[in-house]
Amino acid sequence: MDHNTEKHLPKYAVIEQDFAEKIDSGELPGGSELPSESDLMELYQVSRVTARRAIDELYHHGYIEKMQGRRTRVKGRAPLQELTSVYSYTEEILRHGMTPSRKVITAQIRICTQEECALLKLPKADPVFHMERIYYADGLPLCLTQTTLPYRIFQDIESCDFKEQSLYHVLETDYGVTITNTSLKLKAVSSPGSVARYLDVDDSTPLLYSTGLTYGICQNAEIPIEVFTSYYLTTRFEYTLVQKRG
Repeated sequence: MDHNTEKHLPKYAVIEQDFAEKIDSGELPGGSELPSESDLMELYQVSRVTARRAIDELYHHGYIEKMQGRRTRVKGRAPLQELTSVYSYTEEILRHGMTPSRKVITAQIRICTQEECALLKLPKADPVFHMERIYYADGLPLCLTQTTLPYRIFQDIESCDFKEQSLYHVLETDYGVTITNTSLKLKAVSSPGSVARYLDVDDSTPLLYSTGLTYGICQNAEIPIEVFTSYYLTTRFEYTLVQKRG
């Protein structure tokens, strides 16, 4: 950094620029831990407020990531996932050479909501299987998903161990349903409190929120088989959309 420029910068900006340069140059690669606030205070002879502001600025400019109960780390480059094929989260994690694991939060049979009834084309008050899970890639949280399936098609599915099994593998292998396509809506959101706790991130962490409807072939007919929502940490993977003109 030019010393004349440094004289005109606020102290927090000097710290931010120092670390941004180290990250851009590769001196601090993805996954590297940043010094604590106390260490920055001592290293730069600044107040805690200034040290915290520098860390916040690095975070808001996309250089670092924060996780509850852990040191702030340099954000690694997220692998790209194309939105051109339907993959289960388990398949997606494996495709990137990582080890998948899951935690089931809820799994129950209940009456469908009005929206689920309409989307899945079910009779009023039909039973559905509803499940909420956290997916992990190499032991780190990746996403929180909620999925709802028509119970009339997937009877006894509650007996499956979805901590160990891939949902799509069960649907295709145990129930003989061929998954064909997904209608997907995406938007960026701030992390809701309960979701932030499950994914072990700050409330201010941006997430990719998706809602979708999955179709499959069952008894020679293509029908909607799954309604789902997902809160996705883009620090693990990033999505890319391939478009063609004409």
